[in-house]
Order: sequence, then C-alpha cells, then structure tokens
Amino acid sequence: MKILFIFYLFIFTVSINAQTFLNVTYNSSSLNSTNLSLIQKITFSGTNINFLLTDASTQTKELSTINKITFSSTDGGTPLPVELINFNAAINGNEIILFWATAIEVNNYGFEVERAEETEHFEKIGFVEGAGNSNSPKNYSFTDIPNEVIKLIYRLKQIDNDGKYQYSDIVEVTLGIPTQYEIKQNYPNPFNPSTKIIYNIPSDGLVKLKVYDILGKEVANLVNENHKAGSYEINFDGSKLASGFYICKLNCGKYTNSIKMLLLK
Repeated sequence: MKILFIFYLFIFTVSINAQTFLNVTYNSSSLNSTNLSLIQKITFSGTNINFLLTDASTQTKELSTINKITFSSTDGGTPLPVELINFNAAINGNEIILFWATAIEVNNYGFEVERAEETEHFEKIGFVEGAGNSNSPKNYSFTDIPNEVIKLIYRLKQIDNDGKYQYSDIVEVTLGIPTQYEIKQNYPNPFNPSTKIIYNIPSDGLVKLKVYDILGKEVANLVNENHKAGSYEINFDGSKLASGFYICKLNCGKYTNSIKMLLLK
C-alpha cells in the first residue's frame, strides 16, 4: 500500500503538465508512451495495472511484464499499441480478399494496403480507416482485383494519428487453380449476424458445405452441388440463430474438414 500511495501522489503532481508522458518499459525492452492528458485514471486489480483513457476505453497490462514506469516531458515511445491478431488473404474468382483483425487499438488512423509482385517493390493500392481507440476486437477487409500476375505479395502499413507507422508481416498469393482442398477460417469471427466462408477445390466434383450447432444438429445447408476447380466464397447469415459456437463442415469426395465459428449477438 505504501508503494501504491507514492505512485498515485506522483501521478497527481505531474498531471498538471499537459505535456508530461507516462512511459512504460517492459521486460522485453519494448516501450509504450502516452500523454497524461489522455489518461483518466490508473488502477490496480490483482496482478494487473489498468489504464482508463479519456475516450472511456481501458488498457490492461500484467505487472509481471513491466520493468519500470517513468515520467518525462518528451514522448518516449509509441502509444498503447495497435495489436494485429492476424492478416490473411483468399482468392475468390479474379478477386483477392485481404482480411485482418486487431485485438486493441489506440490512436489508430488506419491501414494503407500495399502490393508487390515478385520484385517486392511495394506500392499503395488502397486505404482502410481504423477504429481510432478500441479495446475490443475489430475486423477489416480489402478486395483487390489485380491484372493477371502469377504471384503477389501484400502487407499493411498501420498509421497512427500522429503519423507514426509500422508494417505487418507479408502474405503471398498465387493466382490460378488451387493445388489442395482447403476451408479457410471464416471472417469476421466472431460475427454478427453474417460472415464469409472461403474454400478451395483443386478438381471438379460434388461439394457439400453445411453448418451445425455445437450439439451436431444441422442448421444450414450452404452448398450441395458440383463445382469446377477453383476458389469460392459464400456468405453465411446467422440472424435467425442464437449466439454460440457453430461448426462449418466441407465435404468433397474423400476430403472432409471443418472450422469453428462464433456468433455473438
């Protein structure tokens, strides 16, 4: 309690300076730096430290991951981060659909979408606006219709409101007929009320795509017809279903695979 009292007293005395920054250094040597004018309150719960921001969003960090907390009159690092969960791509006919998700966002202006051919000379092909500040998962997508190029490389340039930026990992896409059967994770996931499902078929044949509830009861028969080899996308509408987990099962000849989807209303 003594340390806690001193910490709050320090917060009170320095917060009168609008250009004072709270710097959090982690055991991994990474650093977050946030202007105190953006922080409404700092509390402790169990083994966590909680930052309540002025936009009413909350960021929580484990105390065991923090090396030290300091104050300075200059910005010592990036704000509480934009945390990218995943970045993937899928082919739907002549379209390439990029989709990604974030766990949290602070100061996120948006994402520039960049594309390169095998030369890896990236160029901007689009922009997707960010959520700004958010402590809940956000899903994004971007559709590209390129010229006939065999192999393409994509990456995201995440830009903060103050102009700072960072790049995502790259994803590679090879156009043409798929080489293997595959059902990709639906996006967005969790979803409400609809989500997209993409699957690849390397040869002609009968395709069955069904959705089951967690007890194994069929709730939707999405596809039951012959397909030419290629990549396909279908929309699943769960507006008439209750919240919960659902299983989407793909069956093509001897191939069977499934994904788990979460509907949250």
